[in-house]
This record gives sequence, C-alpha cells and structure tokens, in this order.
Amino acid sequence: MFRLEEDGLNAVRREFSNAEQLIAQAREKGFSLSDFFAGAALPADMELPVRRSQTFYVKKHTAVQQPYMHAHEFYELIYVQTGACAQTLQNGNLVKLQKGQCCLLRPGAAHRIERIGTSGVVLKAVIPCEWFVRAVSGIFLPEEDVIVFGQMPLFAEYLFLRLLRESHRRGTYHETAMQALLSLLLCELVRGQAQEGAADVHVYGDYFQTELKRASLTHFARKYGYAPAYASRLVRRQTGKKFSEILSEYRLQRAAELLSSSDMSIEDVALEIGYKVPSALYRHFNAHFGMTPNEYRNALNKR
Repeated sequence: MFRLEEDGLNAVRREFSNAEQLIAQAREKGFSLSDFFAGAALPADMELPVRRSQTFYVKKHTAVQQPYMHAHEFYELIYVQTGACAQTLQNGNLVKLQKGQCCLLRPGAAHRIERIGTSGVVLKAVIPCEWFVRAVSGIFLPEEDVIVFGQMPLFAEYLFLRLLRESHRRGTYHETAMQALLSLLLCELVRGQAQEGAADVHVYGDYFQTELKRASLTHFARKYGYAPAYASRLVRRQTGKKFSEILSEYRLQRAAELLSSSDMSIEDVALEIGYKVPSALYRHFNAHFGMTPNEYRNALNKR
C-alpha cells in the first residue's frame, strides 16, 4: 500500500522530474516509495527517479543519506576530499574513487552512491545542462556517461572550493563568477597532470603527506640529500613554483580536509599542519579560498 504522507509526496514532486509517473506507478503496484527511499529495490518494470535542478550549487554529500538508484537531468561532478566513495551504476558496475579523485556523470547516467565512512567528505557540484554547455565550450571530454578524472590537481581543488564559496555566498555577480570558475575547473581536470616532470612532482606529494607539520625547504633538502640552494632551483624548475608556495598549497589543502572531516578547533588545525600561530591559518586560508575557516565549515554544513 502506498504510504507516503502528503508532505512526502510534495518532497518527491519537488525533487524529481518524473514524480507523477513514479507516484502513479507506485499506487498501481501497491509499492511504497517511502520503502524505496529507505533502501528497498524498485519493481523491475518501474522507472527510476530522475532528479532535477535548474540551479548550480555545490554541497557536501550527506553521509547518513540512504543510498538509492537514481538518474539526473543535470551533470554531477563528484569529488572525494577525504575517505573514499563507491558508486554502483545501473548496469551493476562499480566506480570507486579514493581521496583526491573525482568523476563527472552525464545526464541520464543512473547511479547509487554507497554509504561513506563517518570521516569521509564527498563534495558534489550539481551543474544544469545550460551551465555545462557554456562552461565546456572548446573543451573536449570523453563520450562516456561516467568520466573518471583521477587525482585532482591542487589548483583544481582550489577552484572547486571557490565554487563552494560562491554557491554558498551568492553575492554580487556570483553566477558570472561560478560560470568562469566552472569552465576553468573543467579545463584543469581535462589537462590532468600530464605535464613534464610529473613523475618527479609526485615526490612533493609524498613529502608533504608525511612531513607537513615540520616541512621546510631546509628539511626537504636534507631529507633528499640536496643542498638547500640546489633544492630551491630544482623545485622551481620542476613545478614552476617556489617551495614556499607549494608548502602553502598543501597546508591549506590539509586544513580544508581537517575542517571538513573533523571537529578539531581551528587553532588545533593550524598547529597540526605546521603553523606556529593560528592567525597565519586564518590569514592564508581567507586569502587563498576567499572565505574564513569558519565560513568554509558553515558552507559545508549548509542544507
């Protein structure tokens, strides 16, 4: 027997473009949509829910949400900031993303995001078709329904978090800013990390992953057997950046992870990633992402 209350029906109508068909089919078959959204499988001859949105936004995936198979009318960009994310596709294939990886789902691609761990943080960008068409102009993407980009470059993560900021604040010219940021993000994802010296650049990722709290040019040079002056030139030649710039990027990336996946105080986060005074984190985080650490946490928790 169909058991959804009227407020539940209205929620379905708001969320799904094919709501009336779903409701009618459920009533005809005596199937409870509330059971489906609690995890029950749809009858084989019922159509899948198709989510809709005319608004671009970025939000944190709700860890407690019950997984269910669905499709979209929009594009969805999924980024795993911490932890891991597994998605089951309609054909039964499994797409597994690890920390730092992302994927793009085209409209019509059906999937179910499986439960993520309590410490996992998955960010999702909902991209209406007209937004995507404008953003992807001149950028060539693979034809697959689900495109896995792999490891997200640091600059791409910066762009993703700036999109989160604009989506949350919605200030003056926010749509213009989001459109530009989205186009640049897609460009960076397609470029990937197929750059000269990419294999050597991974050394920096390994170093900052394990030594972030005490990282410095002198420590880096000593660890890998270089003179500090030579290490400075080597880093600049391989990355096009100063060591201090890369260190700041990794610190802010780690700060964003800790702010989103833990209840650590901002002061403790600052000390954990190697800042001697918390004010340095406040200053650098705001300068880099355009929002304070507190604003970032609030944006993630916005419903």
